[in-house]
Amino acid sequence: MTQRELAKLANVSFSTVSKAFNNSDDISEETKNHIFRIAKQYGCYGEFFKGKYHKKIIAIICPEIASSYYAEFIQYFQTLIEKDGNISIISSDNFDKNKADELIEYYASYRKVDGIIVFDLKSTLKKGYTTPIVSVFSDISSSVDTVEVDLECAVLDAVKLLHDYGHKKIAFLSERLTGAKAELYKKAMKNTGNGDINIIESEYRFEEAGEDGIRRLLNSDSDFTAVICAYDNIAFGAIKELQKAGLRVPDDISVIGIDNIAPGRYTETSLTTIDSNPQAVCAVAWDILKEKIQNPYLSTRTNVKINAKLIVRETVSYCNHHMQIKP
Repeated sequence: MTQRELAKLANVSFSTVSKAFNNSDDISEETKNHIFRIAKQYGCYGEFFKGKYHKKIIAIICPEIASSYYAEFIQYFQTLIEKDGNISIISSDNFDKNKADELIEYYASYRKVDGIIVFDLKSTLKKGYTTPIVSVFSDISSSVDTVEVDLECAVLDAVKLLHDYGHKKIAFLSERLTGAKAELYKKAMKNTGNGDINIIESEYRFEEAGEDGIRRLLNSDSDFTAVICAYDNIAFGAIKELQKAGLRVPDDISVIGIDNIAPGRYTETSLTTIDSNPQAVCAVAWDILKEKIQNPYLSTRTNVKINAKLIVRETVSYCNHHMQIKP
């Protein structure tokens, strides 16, 4: 079939068909879709299409998809992107800076997507990229727009809450990828006059890290009446291990997580946690990216910080001063 024959079937002019397959802005999306439907019906869509795909393609590069935390952000981004009539594609860099750089190069230079959202950008980008890029959680490169989550005040609020409830022995359960959060805990402890800093960094991740951290605390010489966990999955493991040891949460030990993932609201004792406000982060990041896609000559760089918030639920209570945690 020729484009002239397709034009007759679609009841449009030959030039309109040509413009549709070259993704011209001179014709409406409704007309394009009408022509594309008929072309697909007759099996000639791929033969005639010469321009980019008629929907905007947005690449999302995230550290991992196994985490409920990142999965929640990805879901919000997908909803926003698709609501505006676009398509998202997702890749994981497995916390590997070099792989993230490679994926950015691939999507910007070879796939030539319309926009890129990257989590935790750790490299200064090469010069010459024309694809709009927004970084979430990181401001390592001043060459891209950034939306960050400010956890500092919320972590301080968490330590203050425990301090006000009489907790002086507050431990922090961490793992190798959460060093930045551990530093915020240290700062908050110093700001509230708690000099007894106790960080347990596990070689494991997720719930296993929480179980491991509690076992190590119980087998150490240090007393503790509360733990703050680097993310909620660690808190879930910590609570399970505390219960195995015959300790009650929050009567004996108070527990706070970070990230506010959905399961924490529905556990038997709902988890006190810090909400990273993913909806606001994704909405702001997508608005910035859309603006850059629509106006490729817009050269200003934006850095937005979204405040995290402490969510107080059932895993925190007043310190039992008579409780002594020993191996």
